[in-house]
Amino acid sequence: MIRFSTILILIFLASALPERLLAQQPETLLSGDIRHGGFGSLIFGVTSVNGQAAYLTGTRGAWSLRFADGQTLHIGLAGYSTENGFDAVNVNGANLPELDLQYGGFETEYLNNSNGLIHYGGQLLVGAGTVRYRDRVPDLAKRSDSIFTIQPGANIHLNITNWFRINGGVTYRLVNGTSLEGTSNSELSGFSAMIGLRFGWF
Repeated sequence: MIRFSTILILIFLASALPERLLAQQPETLLSGDIRHGGFGSLIFGVTSVNGQAAYLTGTRGAWSLRFADGQTLHIGLAGYSTENGFDAVNVNGANLPELDLQYGGFETEYLNNSNGLIHYGGQLLVGAGTVRYRDRVPDLAKRSDSIFTIQPGANIHLNITNWFRINGGVTYRLVNGTSLEGTSNSELSGFSAMIGLRFGWF
């Protein structure tokens, strides 16, 4: 009789245990029906620096969170650099070499209805970078300088396959922190037109 009662108690506890565990589940910021993925992207574009056009390339990597209603959040890192040099400005009578710009940082992106063939989104990069002369300049106090960068943007996306997507859009690079001769914060700030090739799990 004692053994039978013990068995009944154990069965009761075992049946009640899942409910207790379920009731003790913590609340989280990201919960519900979320599909996780990720992607890498190659970026090609044209930008304006020091009042001149320059080719821009970049790479991105992001963790993708797609919600049940099709809205998607990307959280990751990105880096950009000018491929061709641009001339220094506001330098009296000095023959200076060309400049390069490199920057990157933490980048987030929101997509509306990413399940659709064509959809749109907005992104924001917050990071830092460097502007520098390509060659040594003995007449200047310094050859390079660090910058702080914020870059918002908007894109249109096209789903090619389940693992490949193309996007195109416009960004604005806002630069602060440079005192390098031959350029300025406002000269390094400017619009960019970009195309991205994305490969991954969406």
